[in-house]
Amino acid sequence: MKETKISDIERINVAILVIGSFLVIAIMRDFKYLFSFAVASAIMTLNFRFLKKIIEGFLTASARKIELAIKLPAKFLILVGLVSLVVIYGDIDVVFFLIGLSTVFIAVVISQFVTLWSPAAKRRQDNGA
Repeated sequence: MKETKISDIERINVAILVIGSFLVIAIMRDFKYLFSFAVASAIMTLNFRFLKKIIEGFLTASARKIELAIKLPAKFLILVGLVSLVVIYGDIDVVFFLIGLSTVFIAVVISQFVTLWSPAAKRRQDNGA
């Protein structure tokens, strides 16, 4: 099976953010639901991008373990702070907020299904390779 690239997951996640926001505003017709979904999805998209940058930086030869030990907890604390601010001060719908927080998981699942159904994977199965 083709190896899924992180950038593919990131692109799918942004597409889910945009398409999901249009669907939420078209179906629910209330800004509260759009705000809940879009903010949570944007937070997770940024979280995924920052995590990707931290890991890529760590995989370089000049990276030190102390940088990873500082950057990962700092990113986590910022994420917890953002989610807390939105939950405390924002007028959100919990269900749509949780759906927005799960967009990275949805993007990973979609990318695996795309890989599963790609023509290259079918050719490899037919050829026995």
